[in-house]
Amino acid sequence: MNSQAVLVLSNHTNRDLVQTLSRVGFAPQVWGSMKHSLDKLHHQKFAAVIVDRKFTHADALEFILNVRDINQQIPVVVIGSGKNEQMDKEIMRQNRTIILNGADGKNISAEKLERAIKMNENENVQQYSHK
Repeated sequence: MNSQAVLVLSNHTNRDLVQTLSRVGFAPQVWGSMKHSLDKLHHQKFAAVIVDRKFTHADALEFILNVRDINQQIPVVVIGSGKNEQMDKEIMRQNRTIILNGADGKNISAEKLERAIKMNENENVQQYSHK
């Protein structure tokens, strides 16, 4: 099986998320900065983009808007709740973007993450809550 590359904006120490993605057939490429992540997105094809809020200090909304400037169709999955409810509402308004609330890279199940990416590939999903 060929693994699909997934761009992950996170910290390289977050091995749990990397292992989870690998387990469901993705090849995660982890970058700790928005600049490097966006540069990679310009030059490579990815199946999805994942933002792990727990392991990055980047502005998730700004990053997503920059991703959309590069690729309107790529699925974006934001892991974890934000501190700003208005920002989360704006993130949820973005096409092919989903927030997995209550999740983080350590406790998210492989099935839920895979389903979020796959659902997001085919339709405009507003939000999926991880319970």
